[in-house]
Order: sequence, then C-alpha cells, then structure tokens
Amino acid sequence: MCCRCCSVRQQKIWVFTVGGLILVIGIFLSTAWPAVLRQWIRSIMPLAPNSFIYKRWVTTPTPLYSTIYLFNWTNPEDLNTEGVKPNFEQLGPYTFSDFKVKEDLKWNQPEVTYYGKRTWHFLPEKSNGSLEDVVIAPHFPTLTAAFYSRRLRRILRKVMNFALNREGGATHMTHTAGQWLFDGYYDHLLDFVEQLHSPLLPVYSNTFGWFYERNNSKTAEGNFTVHTGHGDLSRMGDLLLWNGKNSTGFYPGECGKVNGSTGELWSPDRTWDQPTSIFLSDAARYLNLYPKENLTVDGIDVWRYESTNRTLDNGQLSPDTECFCLKNRECPRNGVLDYGPPAFNGPFYMSHPHFYLTDEMYRENTTGLQPEESEHGMFVIMEPTLGIPLNLRGQLMISTKVVRDEAIDLFKDVAYDHYAPLFTMKIHAELDEGLTSLLKLALNAGTIGMYTGIGLLLLGLSVMIIGIFVTKNHKWYNEQKAEGCDKPKVADKQVKCT
Repeated sequence: MCCRCCSVRQQKIWVFTVGGLILVIGIFLSTAWPAVLRQWIRSIMPLAPNSFIYKRWVTTPTPLYSTIYLFNWTNPEDLNTEGVKPNFEQLGPYTFSDFKVKEDLKWNQPEVTYYGKRTWHFLPEKSNGSLEDVVIAPHFPTLTAAFYSRRLRRILRKVMNFALNREGGATHMTHTAGQWLFDGYYDHLLDFVEQLHSPLLPVYSNTFGWFYERNNSKTAEGNFTVHTGHGDLSRMGDLLLWNGKNSTGFYPGECGKVNGSTGELWSPDRTWDQPTSIFLSDAARYLNLYPKENLTVDGIDVWRYESTNRTLDNGQLSPDTECFCLKNRECPRNGVLDYGPPAFNGPFYMSHPHFYLTDEMYRENTTGLQPEESEHGMFVIMEPTLGIPLNLRGQLMISTKVVRDEAIDLFKDVAYDHYAPLFTMKIHAELDEGLTSLLKLALNAGTIGMYTGIGLLLLGLSVMIIGIFVTKNHKWYNEQKAEGCDKPKVADKQVKCT
C-alpha cells in the first residue's frame, strides 16, 4: 500500500480490512481449525482406488524383512542314547527382503477383496550364514505317518511300520538351508505317499520346503476381504473373509471365525484397553497383542502392544480360546498352539521362539534353547490416533513332537520324548523417515494451526487497535495537511494542496 497515493479514507479501508481479515482468519484457526483438520483427515483415510492411503497400502510402504532361523540337530545319532538329550543349535539369521503387492482387487464398498503376492530376495549382507549351510532336522514326514497310525488298528499299524521301513522312513534328514526354505527337496517317503492319492494322507507333491513355491505366488496365502473404513472408520482394516468365507474351517465356534487385522491396515481412534488382533493365514487363527505402555518415539506419542502368556493360550487362561483345542487331538499346555489342523494334521506346534512364555516341560528333554524376553517376544508400536504402526516385530517358532512308539521300529527306542524346534520366522518393519515426518505433520498440524491462529488473532487485534488509535489522534498520513487545506489561515490567498 502506498500511503502517498492513498487518501485518508483509503488508508482506513486498507488497514481495517486487512486487520479484520487477519482477525477472522486467526479466530478460525484458533477455534475451528483442529476440528476441521481432524474431519478432513478422517475423510481421506478410508480405502478406495487412488485414495490418499491406497498407494501406501497396495504395495509394501516400508522396508520389510523376513528373518528365518533354522535349528540344526547336532546329535541325531544319540536319539536312542539314555543320558544324552537331543541338542539343537540355532542357525542364521537368513534374512530376506519381503515385498508384497496386492493384486486382483475387487471393490464392493465398504469391502475390498485381493490376493497378496509376496516376493523374497536373499540378503547375504544382513544374514549370518549362507543358503548352502547344512541343516539336520527330525524326519517329520515319518513322524507324521507314525502319528497318523496311532489312530489305526494294530494290523494297520504293522502295515504302516513296514511301509516306513521300505519306502524311505527315517529318524532325521539333512539338507541345505536353501532347500529347507524356498528351493525344496525331493523325499522318497513323500513320493510314495503322493502316489497313493489317498484322501487320508493329503500329500500332493514329492518335493517339500517350508516356503516351497511361495516366492512370487499370489495364491499361497489365499485371498482376503477387508473393511475399507467407508461408513465406519473404526472397522477399517478388519478382516471379513478369508478365501471367501468367514470361517477357517479348522476350529469350531468363535475360534473358527475370521477376524483381526492382516497387519497392514489398522483402524484409527483406538482405545487403550483394546487388544490388537492379527490374523495369521498359515495358522488359520488370530493372535492378540495386549497394551503394555505409553511411549514417545521420535516426538510421537505411541502405544506399545506386546505378546503375553494369553497370546498363545488354549483356554487355560482365557476361556474363550478353549475352542482351539480339538477333541480328537491332545491339547498343548499354555504358550504352545496345536499347528496340526492347518498342517496336514501332523504333530506340529507353534510357539514363541525357544519356547518363550511356555511351560518348562517343552524344554526339559532338549538342550540348546535359551528363551529371552527382549529377543523372543512380539510387539507393535502404534500411533493410536491414526492407527499407524511405527515399528513391529512378529515371530513364531514351528516345532514337531518326537515320542517313543513301540509299533514303529524307527522310534521304538527313543530315549527322550521331546519337542524338536524346526524353524523360526520373524517379520520386522519400521516406518521410514519420510513417512515418520508425514505422520508428525499430520498429528501436529492441528496444534500448529491453532497457535498460528492465536498469533494472527493477536496481530489482527493489534492492527485494529493501531488503526483506531491513529484515527482518534488524526495521525494518518497527510491527514494534518489535508485539514490545513480546509481552513487556510490567509483567506485572500489560494493554497494548493499536494
């Protein structure tokens, strides 16, 4: 504004208009802005094609790593030796980048159905060992066959024993880490069972690997239907269907229901006493992580959820999880889940690594396992307002049970019944700096706007007060000179005003 070019009236209009505008903006920012911003953020959070959150959901938004530990049975020759317990040595970590992209998306708001295609790449620089490492493990195909036979009549058990002795049964097997994980290996016993084509022994391949044919596969984990948050933001990320069904088919009642989160999309505005549930498709069940403490990470107030002795409960602590125990199978003690139903009904079990948070019984007949709270628990560190995880670690161990069996030659002299660890799978992800900065901005934008509004409010008031003061005291630019022109002291002389 050029005071030399403006009249007193124009100066007043400029000052009071600008001051009033600043005042109005200040009042809006200091009072209504936090609520308006919150409503706007909530409006862009529901999942939809090309929405704000879509690109951060449809592909892995942060560096994700899958870390696998294998357990090497160091003394298989002493299986039948009294006084020498089976010893297991943890090998690894074998670390892989874990990239996931969602494909074949079908939108039916407020739901979306998709397949998740995962791609793993081995990272030698983040690993301790190579994929050529030799690993010895119990021959669990033989253990599974022996386990099946215990429900059969005596004559059929003899047939099973004969088949195991003749068709490749063994107490242990040796393969490289790469074969155990993704490459797979040929097994004589599996080949024999596969050729039987028996519905009682559902084996469809003579090659096995823990993640065989899963790399770059979009169908390995099945398809998922999740809530997008439209109409009910509190349900955003809730798993509604797995493979088109709301029940897994493996457990009765509530235990068979599909629920929880897939771990990629979480609902905002969480309450402190609400556990975080994660659905594991491989285990065909959900796991609960419970609130532990409030923290501040990188200037962000977060909640930390951890696994507890209730996470892998079978009804001993929480009656609502008792239905995970099936009538025709032995129910494990607290801390260990029966992994058999989704794993060909074999003698397989799921727990925290090294049997952390389990009964001592699971380690009493083996050596080499050392559970540690800092290393073997699971956690999610989450910002509760927007439901965004900053850091997470999920890990579980798969084991098998080796028992003396008088009807099976290979196991009739086993010295110690024991649970043999096979491998641990750990997934770790952490929000990168770019997304952390964006989260900080989203969380602090309301406060920043409010304080900015207070500053503008004060500035606007100051401008208005100064304008009133100047008006009352006739201090506007050129105002005194203009008054002199209205009342000239010399009446007979013409005075020019500039």
